[in-house]
Amino acid sequence: MKNLNSPRTVAAVQSQRAVTMMLYPVPLIVFLVAWQLYTISDSQRQFIFSSPEKVYSAFTTLIVSGDLVRHSAVTLMEALTGFVLGTTCGAVIGLSLWYSRLVSTVAKPYITALGSIPIFALAPMIIAWFGIGIVSKIALAFLSTVVVAIVQSYQGAMSAEPRFLRLMQVFGASRLQTFRTVILPSSLIWVVNAMKLNIGLALLGAFIGEFISAEQGLGYMIVRASGLYDMATVIAGVFTLVVLALLLTSVVEQIERRLLPWRSN
Repeated sequence: MKNLNSPRTVAAVQSQRAVTMMLYPVPLIVFLVAWQLYTISDSQRQFIFSSPEKVYSAFTTLIVSGDLVRHSAVTLMEALTGFVLGTTCGAVIGLSLWYSRLVSTVAKPYITALGSIPIFALAPMIIAWFGIGIVSKIALAFLSTVVVAIVQSYQGAMSAEPRFLRLMQVFGASRLQTFRTVILPSSLIWVVNAMKLNIGLALLGAFIGEFISAEQGLGYMIVRASGLYDMATVIAGVFTLVVLALLLTSVVEQIERRLLPWRSN
């Protein structure tokens, strides 16, 4: 049997990881080079598609002026608040539905109906209710995430191992004891998966609210730049959204390593 802890095996694994890390930026570099070559000699193409050079210039200008940091902080706060509230409330509701099959059966069509409504359709109504400030963006981020959290946590509760449930019945455990001992641990992986899905949805909800009506945030910055046909600033804003999504994803992965250490590579 091969020793996985031998120096040769460890060196091979480290070498493979090093090669993988080196290959990560290759597609991005190829894309940037092709983009630059396509637009470098044509002003019309630069006007429509911008160019890496112009995007870098716009990005630098936004950082120096402080606009990028200010708008990014607003969007991050809105998305993160809606993400935490939506994921937490959704997980509590979804896990609570396990206690009553009747309640879950009655609630299921309403949850499905709410999840089928595009968040863009709700945005004007939410903004009319809560105004153009931060609260409406948090509400949209919350609505974007709560349904996914409900469905995922409920599915996790219902997928608990039947043998463990029968064992708890044999021992005469109460429903609360069964929930704490079996249901909650088996649902953790589903809740974490809901968190991963909800990162992009929370940013989308906050962005849509800013896109429709706002005075600050990345959505507001992108809309204003697109109205001026400033494609470089638009692309810089989109790139910043991607960075925020990657940042939040890394935080969720750290949480996953703490809650589910056996899933770590």
